[in-house]
Amino acid sequence: MNRAELKKQAKQELRGNWGWATVLGLVMLLINGVLYGQDLKEYAVSLVSGNFTTWSKSASSVASSGGKFALSFISGFFMLSLVITFLNLTRGRKFNLGKAIFAVFTDGRFIPELLNYLFNCIFTYLWTLLLVVPGIIKGYSYALTPYIVNDLVESGKEVKMTTGITESRYLMSGYKWQLFMLDLSFIGWYIVAFITLGIGLIWVVPYVQTTKANFYRQLAGDQFR
Repeated sequence: MNRAELKKQAKQELRGNWGWATVLGLVMLLINGVLYGQDLKEYAVSLVSGNFTTWSKSASSVASSGGKFALSFISGFFMLSLVITFLNLTRGRKFNLGKAIFAVFTDGRFIPELLNYLFNCIFTYLWTLLLVVPGIIKGYSYALTPYIVNDLVESGKEVKMTTGITESRYLMSGYKWQLFMLDLSFIGWYIVAFITLGIGLIWVVPYVQTTKANFYRQLAGDQFR
């Protein structure tokens, strides 16, 4: 899977949509700042590594900070709106800002996405109890869960609490390293974002999310639609 081509395609899809995308990135950044209670560096890391970092950090302190854990969980789930929004953008459907921000709560997605997100977090955390590396590997194995759930819901198919997780595990077989390397390829952009005191994230986040949506589309095709 060609990383350069995925990024080029993302730039083409964002052309003419950068104003909308950066406003969305800014709003989500502010929401995460309030709910997540994390600084910009942690926010960027969570976007790169998915739910693994968010969950493992929060779960390790759940006994001492249940409130923070709960807010972190809500924030991570809220971020799925970006996944859904930019997946639709790659398909030529541009949500208005209101729907983009709350996409995970609309069109019958809420319960299926919530259940699969919850079990994704639980399974990933349990793997981290063995060692950190197995947890990271499983995090990548489950990385396409929200995309799959979105497509299954849109197609009217039944989605159980682990349907997206199971399908993601099969789909990512042999492709976890490719997604890991795709994530690493954005490190330079995140460094630039830090240099600009986090302001650059409002451009980086749409770019990353659109590229990863194209990764999913190229890998999955239309099999879940």
